[in-house]
Amino acid sequence: MVFKNKHGFGYALMAALVMSVLSNNLAFGQSTTENEPEIKVSEKLKNNPLIMKVLKNIEISKKKIAEMQKKQLAIDEHTKLIQKQRKIAQENFENALAQMNKNMADFTPRASFTKFLQGVNETHHDVFWGQFNYQEQKTKLARAAMDSILKNGGSYADARQTYYKVASMPRTEIIELTKELNIQHGFATAEMQKYFDKAGKLPRTED
Repeated sequence: MVFKNKHGFGYALMAALVMSVLSNNLAFGQSTTENEPEIKVSEKLKNNPLIMKVLKNIEISKKKIAEMQKKQLAIDEHTKLIQKQRKIAQENFENALAQMNKNMADFTPRASFTKFLQGVNETHHDVFWGQFNYQEQKTKLARAAMDSILKNGGSYADARQTYYKVASMPRTEIIELTKELNIQHGFATAEMQKYFDKAGKLPRTED
């Protein structure tokens, strides 16, 4: 929308006219107060209230734009600083985590199990590793189930109970797993395993 003065001239048109007329008649000065910009013009133009009003509005607009640009620059610099700090913090965290993993490498369950197998006949290592990998997978599933319950608002007691339920390995499950691993690695045949019951024992016969 263009506002018009009593002479019928729009401010937009008047501003263009003023800038053209004043190209050889004025120089803009600094503000004398915070809200009143100082405008240096020729004596002739000072007597034209309309032109002076337009010039004053132009100076006020310039000042507001400069302030906005200054604020935006400060915001941009602050954003860059935060991003830089976050990057440094992330790098420090990753370095610390890598160092911790390196320091704890000899104390992980897999490392401990490897040391345990040093005292076991190497012929049977595959069976033992099969048991370890099976239990490790159950533990991962248990952890995921526990995290899911907590994420959906469940209590820690319920989450812990679910973890134990999923991660637990009943004796019958251990026996079945061992039977399958023995067959898989050639230590027994499926036909031979049929003679053992669910408890891993051969049935007894009466004399």
